[in-house]
Amino acid sequence: MNSYLKAIMEEFEEFKNISLKGSRSASKREALTSHELEYLVDGLKATFSIENYLGGVYYLTPDEIFHNGDTYIIQESKNTSTDSLPKLSDIQDGLFKLILFSNLDSLNLDGQAVSFIPKLKLTGKNVIGTITFPDTSVELESFLAANSKTFKKSQKEIIKKLAIEAEHNQKLKI
Repeated sequence: MNSYLKAIMEEFEEFKNISLKGSRSASKREALTSHELEYLVDGLKATFSIENYLGGVYYLTPDEIFHNGDTYIIQESKNTSTDSLPKLSDIQDGLFKLILFSNLDSLNLDGQAVSFIPKLKLTGKNVIGTITFPDTSVELESFLAANSKTFKKSQKEIIKKLAIEAEHNQKLKI
C-alpha cells in the first residue's frame, strides 16, 4: 500500500511540474502575441501568477494590467474586425477570466499589495460610442438606440445580459 501511495504521489508531482511548465510557457507566448484591435494602453501585455492554498501556481496573461490612480485594472479584451460584437464564445471566455480575476484575494506588485478591479473590454466594427457596465438602464438604452442599425437582435440581448451580469457582480467591469 505504501509503495502504491508513493507511486501516485510521484506521478502527481510529475504531472504538476509538467503542467506548471506548460502554463508558464503558454503565458510567455501569450505575452508576446498582440492583435491589431486590442488597443493596449502601453502596447505591452502583463503576466502574473496565481498561487492557491494547496500550493498550485498558475501563470496567466491578461491582455493588460494598467493603473488608473491608485487602482490597477486587470483587463481582458475581446475584439472583432468583421462584426459589431465578438462571438459569444469569446465573450464567455473573457467573462470566465474576469470571474477568476475577481476572486483573487490580493494583487501584489513588487511585494506590495495594490487595489485592483478586473475589466472586460469588447470592441467591434462600426460601434458608435462606448458604455461601461454596471451602468444605468438609461445609458444602456441610449447606447443601444445609437447602435440600432449596428447590432443584431441577438447581439442586443447579449449586451443586456452583460449589463445584468455586471449589476449582480459588482466586482466586474465590462
